[in-house]
Amino acid sequence: MPDTDRQPNEVSASRSGARALAPSVSILIAARNEESTILNCLQAITQLSFPLDALEVLIGNDGSTDQTASLVTAYIVDKPQYRLIDITETVDGLRGKANVLAQLARRANGDYFFFTDADTTVPSDWVHELLRQLTNPVGIVTGVTLPEGPRVFHKLQTIDWLYNLTVTYLLGAVGIPITAMGNNMAVSRIAYEAVGGYDALPFSVTEDYTLFRAIVQQGYDFRNVLDERVLARTKAVDTLSSFLNQRKRWMRGAVQLPGWIVTALYLQYLALPLFILLFWVAPMAAVGLYVVRLMIQTLAISVGLSRLRQTNLWPYALLFDGYQLLIGPLSVLFYWLPTPINWKERNYK
Repeated sequence: MPDTDRQPNEVSASRSGARALAPSVSILIAARNEESTILNCLQAITQLSFPLDALEVLIGNDGSTDQTASLVTAYIVDKPQYRLIDITETVDGLRGKANVLAQLARRANGDYFFFTDADTTVPSDWVHELLRQLTNPVGIVTGVTLPEGPRVFHKLQTIDWLYNLTVTYLLGAVGIPITAMGNNMAVSRIAYEAVGGYDALPFSVTEDYTLFRAIVQQGYDFRNVLDERVLARTKAVDTLSSFLNQRKRWMRGAVQLPGWIVTALYLQYLALPLFILLFWVAPMAAVGLYVVRLMIQTLAISVGLSRLRQTNLWPYALLFDGYQLLIGPLSVLFYWLPTPINWKERNYK
């Protein structure tokens, strides 16, 4: 049954012998109408190569109107490390996922908080590999997640995520913080509490970036990990409308990045109209810049495909530039339309 009796910031007073051998980990999952994916998510967590006595899994049921709660309840009936918690109130002006995670973190016992989504499956070594990166002064670590699906549109989304996460990894490797991914992220409890947690942060539909930025600004280091041992899988979106809403939500967070990064992102997304304009004025310069851009993009994709052992995706990588040239302007146009962001059947202004 859903847990309604745990007190905020309740921490276990004692640890078992097995738990003493490993840091304690709390996995936090926000779930809203995820009946088609939640069991796959939980089954993957059950197969983690991490001591059960050092692990707890908290699932926040965010007002689901489908069978999410009943499916989870049945699945965890014989798994005392799992708890289903009904989220019925909002705290500190938070909404949606940020509100759920704030309340789960209050109930968590772990030394480390691991975050994933109800539509995401993590690999068996996920906890071990991210924990290896969480050594002082690192406060937050991000793995890599790729969407998957059978259609060409799905495969191009996979390349899209891979390209952007590879660039994030490469920039992070030289000390430039970009962002974190809330479906594949680990945070030390000390770093989380140092910034006051989600309770103390302003509400955002990109709650992962908000937490990442706060932890980095607090003086903690960060890591972006590009390794198949932390490669999680999620469900690609099926429709253009869902895709554009997803991008609008992400861009809401991206515009808070430093100005030079925001400028670079706009140049990337608006490459097609900019190349057309430049070609009209200086054809040779336009061709030269396009070739340089394509070479850099292909190199980044090559690094990602190689490190993640996803070279079977090369045929779709060859289609990526055409996809990006078209989808970029559409995403920018949709972002600037005065419409709310639709996410999990809720609208956010």
